[in-house]
This record gives sequence, C-alpha cells and structure tokens, in this order.
Amino acid sequence: MRHFLCFLSLVFSLSLTTAPLDAAEQRNVLILFSDNQNWNDCGCYGNSVVKTPHIDQLAREGTRYQNAFATTASCGPSRGVFYTGLHVHANGQYGHPHGDHNFRLKPKVETVFALLDKNQYRTAMIGKYHLFPEDTTIDFQPKVSGYRVKEMADLATEFLNQKSEKPFFLVMGYHDPHPTSRTQPEWGVKVKESGMSLTNYDPQKISVPSYLPDRPEVREGLAGYYQQISYLDEGIGCVLKALEAAGQADNTLVIFTSDHGSSEPGAMANHYDPGVRIPFIIRDPILPEAERGVVSDAMVSLLDITPTVLDWTDTKGPKYKLHGRSILPTVGKEHTPDWDEVCLSHVFHEVTMYYPMRTLRTRDYKLIWNLEWRSKYPLPIDTLSRATWNETLKLQEPVLGQRSVHKFLFRDEVELYDLKQDPDEVVNLACQPEYQALRKELSEKLLEHLKQTDDLWLKQYTLPISCASEVEEQEAAYKPLFNGRDLTGWTLKRANRKGYHVKEGKLVCPADGGGFLFTEKEYADFSLKFDFKLTKAANNGIAVRCPLVDQKPAYEGMEIQVLDNKGYPKKLKPAQYHGSVYDVIPAKRGALKPVGEWNHEEIICRGSKITVIVNEIPVLQTNLADIKDEQVRARHPGLKNQRGHIGLLGHGSHVEYKNIRIKEF
Repeated sequence: MRHFLCFLSLVFSLSLTTAPLDAAEQRNVLILFSDNQNWNDCGCYGNSVVKTPHIDQLAREGTRYQNAFATTASCGPSRGVFYTGLHVHANGQYGHPHGDHNFRLKPKVETVFALLDKNQYRTAMIGKYHLFPEDTTIDFQPKVSGYRVKEMADLATEFLNQKSEKPFFLVMGYHDPHPTSRTQPEWGVKVKESGMSLTNYDPQKISVPSYLPDRPEVREGLAGYYQQISYLDEGIGCVLKALEAAGQADNTLVIFTSDHGSSEPGAMANHYDPGVRIPFIIRDPILPEAERGVVSDAMVSLLDITPTVLDWTDTKGPKYKLHGRSILPTVGKEHTPDWDEVCLSHVFHEVTMYYPMRTLRTRDYKLIWNLEWRSKYPLPIDTLSRATWNETLKLQEPVLGQRSVHKFLFRDEVELYDLKQDPDEVVNLACQPEYQALRKELSEKLLEHLKQTDDLWLKQYTLPISCASEVEEQEAAYKPLFNGRDLTGWTLKRANRKGYHVKEGKLVCPADGGGFLFTEKEYADFSLKFDFKLTKAANNGIAVRCPLVDQKPAYEGMEIQVLDNKGYPKKLKPAQYHGSVYDVIPAKRGALKPVGEWNHEEIICRGSKITVIVNEIPVLQTNLADIKDEQVRARHPGLKNQRGHIGLLGHGSHVEYKNIRIKEF
C-alpha cells in the first residue's frame, strides 16, 4: 500500500511539473516577418504615400524602434541570424541555403524552434523559412507560397484555433515585398487572391529615395513595391484579427520586422543603411496603456530576437552564448541606457558572391570593413536583374543615386561615415587626419566584438586601424592631355597675363600669371579626369566645349568652377561654388579636401548631360536640356555647343594641376 501511495504521489507530482499553463498564464509569441522592406516604408515610420494601416495600428499599440538593423542584407543568412541569435560568421549559414549555394547551419547550432520545443511550446512556421537543415521540431509547417498572404492567414487561423493547452510560437514568413522590377508585369503583387484588395500607386507621386536615381523605371518599380507592402499589410491585418478572435491577443507578444532592406542596388547585400535598416515593432500585451505607442531610440538588431523570445517565454537558451540580448527591457521606453551601437556581419549572398563585410554602427557614425576590398563588388542576382541596374549600365550613367558607380563597385578597405552630416554615406572620412582617433576607437570596438563572437575571418584578415596610402588609379582608356614636361598640345589666350608653367611634373597657374590655357584639340563627349590643389581663396575654372576666346569663356562655352569654397573672401552665389556650371547650375558642397591637399575630379559630358564628381562624391548631375529660362540661355549661348576646347581659366590665383587625362565617348 505504501508503494502504491508513493506511486500516486509521484504521478501527481509529475503532472504538476509538466502540466501546460492555462490560457491566462500562457505567454505566446507571434512574429510577422516581411521580406526586403526598407525601415521607413510604412506609414508609422513617416512614409506619407504607402498605406499600412494594420502595421500602423500595431505601432500605436506597441513600441516602434527607430534604429533597428539586420546584421546582413541577404534573405537566407539573415534568417539564420534571426532564428539562432548568432552572427552569420558563427552559425554556419554564411549565404543562401537553397539550390547550389548549399550553406547550412552548423550541426550543434539550435534554432529558437528547437529550444521552445524543449519548453513544451507548440511551434508553427508558415511561409518563407529559408533555413537549412529543416527543423524537425516544428509542429505546424504547411507548404504555402509566401506571396499568398490570405492563404497564410487562413493557415494561421487554423493553427490558432487548434485545441491545445500548450503556449505557442508562430512565425509568419512573408515573401512580400520582394519585387524583381525586371519588366512591367513583374512589378506589384504577383498573386491576387480572392477577397483581397490591391492598392495602386501613381509612380509620379512617389518620392524616390536618395540612394536611387530618379528615372521612370525606378518610380514604376517603387509603385509595385508599395503595392506589395500594402497587400502584405492587409494579410497582417487578417492574422491579427484571427489572434484576437482566438482569444490570444492579451497573452501574445507580437513582433513585426523585416529580414533586410530592399533588393535595389545600394541596398541588398550591402551594409549601407538602405540595406540593413529595417522596421521593427513590438507589442507587449502586459504593458500599461501609458507605455504604448512609444518610439524607442534603442539600437537593436535581428540578433536580439531569439534572446527576446527566450526571455518572454522563460525558455532556457543553448549551451553556447548568444550574440544578441533580450529587447524586453527597452519595450515601452523612449530611451534605455547602453543601447547605443550594433555590430553587423556579412559573408556571402549567393555562393559566387563572396564579399565579407564587418560593420560597427553607432548613432552618429558607421565604420565598414570590406575584407575583400581589392575585389570588384559582386552584385546579387536580384540586383543584377533589376531595371534600375540594367538601365544604369545601358545609359552608361556614372552615378547611382548619390554614389559614383565606380565607387559602388570598387570600395575602400575601410569606410567611415558621419551619419548626421552625411546620411547618404558617400563622404568617406576614414583617411582624414581629424578622424583618425575616432577610426581607432570604432575599429577597436569592432574587433573586440568579433573576437567575442568567434569570427574565424580574423585568422586571415587584419583590420587596418590607421589609414594607408592607396595606389594611384591606372586607366589605359584615358589619354594624357598634359605630358608633365611642357605645354605641348596647349595654346594660351588672353596672353596679357603671364601664363602657366610646368614645375616638378605639375601644371601651375601662378598668382601673377594665368590667362586661358586651351587644348589645341576640340572635344565633344568625354570624361575628363585630373588632380588639383588649391591655395587659400583660389579661383580658377575648367572650360568645356569652348571656342578659342580671349573673353567670357564661361558664356561662349561653359565653365566648371574651381574655387576654394571656404576661403574665398567675397559673397558667392549658389552657382559660383566649386563644381558648379558657372552662373547657371549650382553644385553640392562638402566634397573638397582642405586647402593644400590634392583633390581628384572627373567631369563627364555626354550630350546635354553634365556630371561632376569630386573626390568620388557626385556634386553635380544635370541635363542642360532642362534649362527653360530664356534669359539664362541667351546670356550663355555656349550651353548649346556640342563640341569645343577644354581650358584652364586662371583668375589671378595659384592653382596646381596634374594627371590631366581624357577619354572620349
């Protein structure tokens, strides 16, 4: 009898320890995971065009994160980070898992699904999973296209209505928005489901983000991308409604985010913000009303999702240390101390696209280490297929958004950006003397993080803490205009001035000399490259398509201004600053190096289009055909010239030139 009572006591004890939580105590998780969505492409993030009422409602009921990041801007690797809480350089899924790419998680790595399974959770994965090997611990994983948002919602409803006393973990892996933008039929929603609406957007009313060129195919692609986002939002609304109908909304942590930014050039597989900055919203059902609708400035990443889920569900983590941390302490708070930086890591997109990057991103600065910087940047298939990139190649455009195409493809080993002054990330400060202390500080922080997260790439690559000199560019297609010895090939006009001279391989315009020094040959369409060094208050200019004149070359042809913007003593009009088409079209400022340092400039003339790039920063992109002011056209008849001489226009200031070369189109 004693043994029987002991047996009953043991059974009763076991039933208490393994009994599932009742509905009031359950702590469920619902994750809504979009695909290739930029951080600000939601209404709640300030986008006034795209309509996302259900995501916006979630933000009003939860906490919206202004500074959230994917650690890698590539779908499969990003999901590896999301589901494991480990950097891509540590979890083994270095690139896409599907097809020939064949990347997979390391055998000892446990997913969040497996960890929750040990804690008696029933788990579901609906839609795009993109992880390998398949997790056999997932209870509910029906086959469905991630583009079928209504069908996905119906399956979520089925899962939520299953009779079970176990708490649940449900991930909705959407394939929207994931536009290819190759041809018109592929823009927008791919599969229109019964009972779902389509929102059409006018391409002309869309604001093109600064990292993209403003061209018709880009606007049309964005209109289709916005339609996919609104379709996704409607599907999310269906899932949230099903959660409410199942009576589980009050005990379910809801997270909405994206795997990375868009698949446009400059975003996908990059560590620039358009690629890694993502939307991120958490709705915690137990927070008081006063702590809802909060915008948090905590810097978070997809590394933090698995630790957050484990924290919310009181689930034991793996034996190894996770690389992220629970976000729950930041929920409902505008500011949380010590959430001021994130570390990003990228290795592959697809197997042929090896371009490892490591990045430290703070509130004000970003340091990017391109480990294979000597290689040409390999664009992902998604980007190569897009109309944006193909049109850029077809038109032979020198600029992509705010960045030169050359600099996009051939990158510096270390990039350092001041994000407040330069949100487009085009002015690389890594080699500027005044930023060396900051570079050292950020580099050391990045290296310490990589060491703590077992980055094997540190065995092969070394992050340079200080700036090293770069090898001068050698381009066989360019022919020299200046031989470095004498003025052969040049002719001087306005000879009442003392002219130019050659000194130590440099073409010098002395302060007491100058005049108009023209090439003997005429040029039509070309790329002109040269290096120049200014003295304080220096004023010079580059004549383009100009006749051989003694007066007014800026009017009889065109003058691209050469000027010390900061030191020039007289008040300047906008179109008088360096790089401007003098008196006609103003250039952007901020690209010049300090006086006394050599600058590099490229002037590209192709038909009526004029582009000026200073120190790899596009300062002028204009089309002369767009000038409609008849007074301007009358004052500058040279704007119509289709060919002419190139000249150096001295104005009584000491300026030096070297490496002057040209390529004709």
